[in-house]
Amino acid sequence: MASYPSSMTDCEWKILETLLPTKPDTLRGRPQEHSRRDIIDGILYIIRTGGAWRMMPNDLPHWKTCYHYFRLWAKLGHWERIHSALRDMARLAAGKKKPRPLRLSIVKAFGQLASPEFVVMMRVRKLQEESDIYW
Repeated sequence: MASYPSSMTDCEWKILETLLPTKPDTLRGRPQEHSRRDIIDGILYIIRTGGAWRMMPNDLPHWKTCYHYFRLWAKLGHWERIHSALRDMARLAAGKKKPRPLRLSIVKAFGQLASPEFVVMMRVRKLQEESDIYW
């Protein structure tokens, strides 16, 4: 496979390989044609170049394969988990502390703000404010 500027080095791959989701133990479906490293290199190529998925070079895995894994891992929250782990590693390497998790009260407040009842209440208030005319 050709090397691109967006391709990972061996050191980067060793770090990222431990953070990727494990492969399922079931033997269902087709056997895997491409390694996970090739798939990640395809995803990184698209992210770095900003091109369309269908315009991936032919020496990378098929665009549908890369897109499938990109969307699946996004839906399952793996990208956020990988990002957090890499951020924490970089902070520790720079001599900084690991960021503290949010306090329970803040998490509870965010949960209340995202509730459907709160959204409806805010929309009703906005409509009431728009209907009032102050002269």
